[in-house]
This record gives sequence, structure tokens and C-alpha cells, in this order.
Amino acid sequence: MTDTANTTPLAPLTPRIGTIVWGGILLVVAAIAIFASQVDFGDATPAAIVWSVVGFGAVLVVAGIIAAIVRAARKDKAEPDLG
Repeated sequence: MTDTANTTPLAPLTPRIGTIVWGGILLVVAAIAIFASQVDFGDATPAAIVWSVVGFGAVLVVAGIIAAIVRAARKDKAEPDLG
């Protein structure tokens, strides 16, 4: 038998930002794959491909900045104000 009288309640589970970001990245990759299967890229210039990669990289950088801001905000909330 288990002793349930001495157990402490668990904190509610919250989604992790990394999971959300990676899920978004996978959705973008899936959307690109669907788009690529529907569109003929024979007319795509190398510059268009490079700009697509640059744009995708920019999205990843922005996602990383947002994750850092959220992490810093959570860390500030967790620390008590000693001033």
C-alpha cells in the first residue's frame, strides 16, 4: 500500500518553449515539403534558394531570441526581490 497522507502536490505541468519551437520548425519543414511537391522549382534561381535559406535562418534566430527572453523573464520571477 502507498502512503498518500505525506505526499506533496505536484506543480502543474507547463509546456516547454523548446518543444513549441521545435514543433513549429517541423510544421514549417512539412509546409515547405508540401509546397515543394506542388510547385515546379525549375525556374528557381540560386539567389532565390539562398534567400529562402537566409529567411529560414532568420526565423530560427528570432525563435532563439524569444526563447532567451522568456527564459530570462521566468528566471527573474523565480528569484526573490532582496532589495
